[in-house]
Amino acid sequence: MAETPGTDDLTTAYSVFRDEARNVQPDYAPKSVNTDGWKGTKAAWRSLFQGILIIQCFLHGWLKIRDRAKHLKDRFAEISERVWDAYHAPDRRTFSQRIRALKNWATQCLSGIVLEKVVDLCEKRDRWLVAYQQPGCHRTSNMLDRLMRSMNRYFDNGQHLHGSLNSSKRHCRSWALLHNFAPWCPAATRKNAGWRSPAERLNNHRYHENWLHNLLVSASLGGYRICGPQKT
Repeated sequence: MAETPGTDDLTTAYSVFRDEARNVQPDYAPKSVNTDGWKGTKAAWRSLFQGILIIQCFLHGWLKIRDRAKHLKDRFAEISERVWDAYHAPDRRTFSQRIRALKNWATQCLSGIVLEKVVDLCEKRDRWLVAYQQPGCHRTSNMLDRLMRSMNRYFDNGQHLHGSLNSSKRHCRSWALLHNFAPWCPAATRKNAGWRSPAERLNNHRYHENWLHNLLVSASLGGYRICGPQKT
């Protein structure tokens, strides 16, 4: 939980992730991170991981266009094709060429708020080009967005966050436990080599056939911690 969306509070909140990741892998240091355009988020990641490459999410730029152009029907389909054709460019030079072509086409064929949003995406070319410095990096945050859909539903149904900051943190942790240990549907299980939840897939192990027992056993030490041998 972050008390405010400012850089200092976001840094404190993201430091929890950093510290817990380093409990598992002491030298953990990601090479890149994909974020939205919020300055506080970018500053927080730079503070926590020296030298990390900040890659702005291309999908967020596209969504601003989609929300204002989807009523255009056939023209919307053409806009979509041109935008994503630029995204799939194999190298920096080709990407720059396709972005310039997209902007030229938009100024001739579009108008109003749709034109404004397409041009805005094109003028952020330098932000999108950063991704070519790190081959294989995540260029969109759609994996996180899909995860956050269920989180948003959970908090909406619970009337959001109330009480102290500490109780809100526990509320977030409880959702994370349920998400990681509650069983997938049979189709998802088949696609994941028989593992029935994110926790099982990560650990390649199942303590108990009952998912709740599996959660209790897995969480019995209060999380992964590097420590010396216990006394006998």
